[in-house]
Amino acid sequence: MPYPRPWLSTYERLGVDWEALPPVPEMTLSDYIRVYGQEYADRIALVYFGVTISYSELDHLADKLAHGLLATGAGKGDVLAIQLPNTPQYVLALIAAARIGMKVTSVSALLTPPEVIHQCNDAKAKVLLTLDAIFNATQAALAGKIPSLQAVIVSSATEMLPGMPNATLCTTQLGDAAVEGLDAVLARADTGHIRVAVDLDDVLYLQYTGGTTGKPKGAQLSSRNILANNIQADVFYGYRKGKETVASAFPLFHIGGAAVLFNALCTASTFLVIADPRNIEQFCQEMKSFPPTILANVPALFQMLVNAPAFQQLDWSSLRVAVSGAAPFSVDEIKRLEAVVGAGKFCEVYGMTETAPVQTLNPASAFKPGYVGIPLPGTDLRIVDPESGENLPLGAPGEVVVSGPQVMSGYLAMPEASAESLREYEGKRWMHTGDIGFLDEEGYLKICDRSKDMLIVGGYKVFSVELESKLQSLPFVEMSAVVGRPDQERPGNDVVQVYVQRNDAEPRNDAKQKAAIIEFCRANMAPYKVPKEVFFVDAIPLTSVGKIDKKALRVT
Repeated sequence: MPYPRPWLSTYERLGVDWEALPPVPEMTLSDYIRVYGQEYADRIALVYFGVTISYSELDHLADKLAHGLLATGAGKGDVLAIQLPNTPQYVLALIAAARIGMKVTSVSALLTPPEVIHQCNDAKAKVLLTLDAIFNATQAALAGKIPSLQAVIVSSATEMLPGMPNATLCTTQLGDAAVEGLDAVLARADTGHIRVAVDLDDVLYLQYTGGTTGKPKGAQLSSRNILANNIQADVFYGYRKGKETVASAFPLFHIGGAAVLFNALCTASTFLVIADPRNIEQFCQEMKSFPPTILANVPALFQMLVNAPAFQQLDWSSLRVAVSGAAPFSVDEIKRLEAVVGAGKFCEVYGMTETAPVQTLNPASAFKPGYVGIPLPGTDLRIVDPESGENLPLGAPGEVVVSGPQVMSGYLAMPEASAESLREYEGKRWMHTGDIGFLDEEGYLKICDRSKDMLIVGGYKVFSVELESKLQSLPFVEMSAVVGRPDQERPGNDVVQVYVQRNDAEPRNDAKQKAAIIEFCRANMAPYKVPKEVFFVDAIPLTSVGKIDKKALRVT
């Protein structure tokens, strides 16, 4: 069966040519900063706790850190591991690495030492840029465990702030790797311009993924992958060069945060670096001082912001676009957000690390609630049977597979996993996402579930996202997560379990509220979807970017 492209009619209605993807300029992230360091020399590039860094200063600092990295013996093709929270140093390191052709692997600040060791060894990291609080607490566990390391550079969360202390070091050696503070590295570094020939198709970003469902895999993303994806999405965002202020608390070590940062830097925008997204007062203070024109966050943070009086009192007249991604956002919560920031500004994106990351976008100008949008310009999308791989008709749920310039080249040193995820079809390379969804007659994609989160009960498919969305309407349900455990009495089937985090809308009564959940499900969904087991928890476990961590729930 040939695969349809129903989104073409929607593009025609919007006056956009789906096939006319703007070309990717032959410029790396480093090249953009070099140009803007002159053309927009005084424009604010970064804001951090009220302190500003201009584009000329950012360009100068990138040269210094690039020289510092070269002095460690690292160079083009080597790997820089960055283990930092959202700080200016993170941005600086990303630019410096691009400047000398190093690959960057982002190491979550939340990883345990064994997880850090695994990622750094798998990536063969040559330099580790980390935070003093993290390093001083874990250096004993890391010593001698990462043979590829030649140098460790240690920073502090405050050292880019005037009058604040630099990193505190507990050692000057980690195995065979020298340990030094970032301040010392920059102090002695050359300041001359560095020019290293870097191909846009070289791997820039080695981003690890799959940690919530299995062994992390290193997705290899080139500069072209990431920059092409920015250009694709910008058809709808409409960034104005040198005129945007971007507020985002996405972790920069996550592909979503990196994508927002790339788009900001490549359009000479001002980017607000938010160190602690849970510090709502500080986040709002930054936005009060620098009113955003672009706002990008995960749904969980948008919910926290909407509940904050300081957020409600901000002037949102300058805001053009509010972007949500990385997790589902309920229709009711979208309405609450729009009541504060204004209607007609909200859009939602869907994607994954392996696609750098956006595949579809639900545009503000043609927003369809409950869906994750239409394929980006130049992005092809099919719905296939997960078993046979055959194309499915409109409205039929199956695995989402995508093709486009943003699709990765493969997983690092994992040919079998790469071959499983990336497959050829009609002369194109397709990424099998593992997500279950369907296309409607206008080409809008609705995600039903992750294939790993889809349950089978009596031969019927149960989509956990559907149950979670419906349970949100119960007044005492703050958040819920549906998982399954193997049904011992019926092999191949699952027992539907639901974990519920309650709010304070009514007094807590386990028996009464459990009965209310079961009664509600029986009244609103097919019998096979009704959960057999209900558990109340103090908090649903989340990953570092606000996604429900179902892997953690399955082992409780």
